[in-house]
Amino acid sequence: MTGLSRLALTLAIAIAAAHPSPLRADQRGAITAPNSEAEPYVMPRSEVRPLRSDAGSDYLIYIAWPQQQPPPEGYPILYLLDGSESFAIAAEYQNRLGSYAGMAPGIVVGIGYPDASRRNFDYTPAVPEGVELMPGMGPTGGAGPFLDFLADKVIPEVESEFPVNPDRRSLAGYSLGGLLTLQALFKRPDLFRTYVASSPSIWFGEKQVLKMLPGFADRLGALSSRRSLLLSAGEYEQLPPPGRERDPSWLLIADLSRRARMIDNASDLAVSLRSAPLDVEFRVAPGETHASGN
Repeated sequence: MTGLSRLALTLAIAIAAAHPSPLRADQRGAITAPNSEAEPYVMPRSEVRPLRSDAGSDYLIYIAWPQQQPPPEGYPILYLLDGSESFAIAAEYQNRLGSYAGMAPGIVVGIGYPDASRRNFDYTPAVPEGVELMPGMGPTGGAGPFLDFLADKVIPEVESEFPVNPDRRSLAGYSLGGLLTLQALFKRPDLFRTYVASSPSIWFGEKQVLKMLPGFADRLGALSSRRSLLLSAGEYEQLPPPGRERDPSWLLIADLSRRARMIDNASDLAVSLRSAPLDVEFRVAPGETHASGN
């Protein structure tokens, strides 16, 4: 595995536990600062800036950069979906522990939201009328415009200001973010060198993402360098851990977990892509569930 792949995969594993269900203390009203003179923690060498898409949607772009000087060809760079939840843990992991994991110093970028997450819309493909969707998801089908925003706004904005090596550019996402990562790979393989899809929601829209595969091999073949796809899923995403078969928390999600086939879908995809000009790796994280990290 290359240093770039190790960076992307290790950080993706680190962020997967940051399940996108943010709770803000000021919104809940249950927690107040015990010391009125205390200051909030500020991550060194980092910033957050607003950015608006051409469609008029507002985002927050989180950026962290290393203390070390860039190599002549520029830093590797990792773009993270669900940035409001994933950025802090990934950036601090890279900053404080990255060297122990064999990572090269690099830039971490998170794409998040100034208010409630719109991931159900931004990360899902449009589906034909009549395709069954999960109840309660709200608006879906905005992945196309989101990918345009990523390609035309986020990447140019960041990489015009930081010394970056485009040949070491990665994208990582979890669950619906993993679904968006696959869409980016299938439709825009030119954008990133490495694509990390943790527990990708391939099931969405009757596996609509797999309908993007025709022509994918040709798009890969037109590139000057090979791309990498790193897939992962938790061991207990489809079946309960031993002894928890009657646990109420499992019974609540048992039917959905079996129908979503998170492990089988990711494994089947990895097998089907092995004939493509693509480096593919699939891992099952022992002992993990969909929410505990993979």
